[in-house]
Amino acid sequence: MSDWKNTFERNRVIPPHSQTARQASGSSPGLQLVFKQIDGLHIKQSESPPSLQYQLRVTLFDSGHQLFFGRTWKSGSHSVSGTQGQSGRVLFNEVVYFHTSLCLSSVVAVVELVSLSTRADGSQDAVGSGFGLLQLFTGHADSSISQGEGRLSLFNGTPRALLHPTLKDPLQLNAMLSVMEGSQLLYSIQPHPALIPIMHLLPPNILVSGHDSIPGVVSSTDTGTADALRKPRLLKSFSCVLEGLRVALFPSMEVFESDLLQLLNRDCQNTLIERSIELFSDTFRCQNPA
Repeated sequence: MSDWKNTFERNRVIPPHSQTARQASGSSPGLQLVFKQIDGLHIKQSESPPSLQYQLRVTLFDSGHQLFFGRTWKSGSHSVSGTQGQSGRVLFNEVVYFHTSLCLSSVVAVVELVSLSTRADGSQDAVGSGFGLLQLFTGHADSSISQGEGRLSLFNGTPRALLHPTLKDPLQLNAMLSVMEGSQLLYSIQPHPALIPIMHLLPPNILVSGHDSIPGVVSSTDTGTADALRKPRLLKSFSCVLEGLRVALFPSMEVFESDLLQLLNRDCQNTLIERSIELFSDTFRCQNPA
């Protein structure tokens, strides 16, 4: 069961809000996000740069309904370059792909910077260091994708702050949250039509990297970039026939009904016993008044 649980956790997907889903366009364009580096990251005196590791986590967010949806993508761990008490830089050079029909200005990507450290028992501890909102779509029909390079400012705190009622309007972020002074994430976003041939293998609103294993897509043989989605290729398809397929789910309907009847009978018996005790108590008090 542990393997099934791990598989479920890795593939759990939160659907978008029903009202947002109704506004989906007919097409589902493919996009490519490149997270290059973070500049101006303040290194505390108590931190040792060689042991500092940082990770990016990206989740789609519906600002109109304050709802995270899809599945959180996590980058690899990257070290920071710099000296204590000064600003540092983290080189990520991570490429993310996805496609969606929710080309709305209210749909953004929440990018969280997470610091990683190792506990004494060897397990990993992840602490949020800040986050930013990346505008994916302009809302204009002629050019819906906010393509090009840019620098994303980060806020102190956790992305969970976006769920607070006072932050329903993203324009209020600057007034309610403090900015990480000097820290910016260099990124680029552009359409990626090369995803079109494999869109039937990649669910919408799921962010993936080129090194992720996608059933039906040829794995990359380039050990330098390991990006199978830059120019994805389909595996050869073949036909097969299944005969005599039988699926047995436990419990069966008969077992479920039998267990349900036993529980109902047991509950009914317990109720009768409790009622009998109450009647006996009432009778005893009437016969022996205080």
